[in-house]
Amino acid sequence: MATIFAVSPNLRLKRSSQSGNRTMTVAWQTVYQQTELFAFMFASGRFDLTNMVAGDHIEIQYHTRHENNGDWIIEDLFDYDDAQPTNKQKVSLGAIIDTFGVRIQMRQTVGVLKDVFVDLYDATR
Repeated sequence: MATIFAVSPNLRLKRSSQSGNRTMTVAWQTVYQQTELFAFMFASGRFDLTNMVAGDHIEIQYHTRHENNGDWIIEDLFDYDDAQPTNKQKVSLGAIIDTFGVRIQMRQTVGVLKDVFVDLYDATR
């Protein structure tokens, strides 16, 4: 069936252009932010914490907005200390469905600042 729309209204999963290596900072840094005026989905994120050693502390938090241009509201905060066990070095963040925005931030508050590879996926129209 032909359509007059250039893009289907269905959500399309894709790797976010915001993926890549991040050098940690002591202050919160935004590693992903998407704002829309329609429902969309942050599908998943993987954070490679392989470089962590004893004494390191990394935090990951995510926010959403409940109204257009509203304040960012912290939904969850995750803490990681020291070298991560072999089976837990790649941390995953699951799907977040929202209408007005999703923001993910990271920081390292203790230790020599590390590089962390972040792989992010979202689905938008």
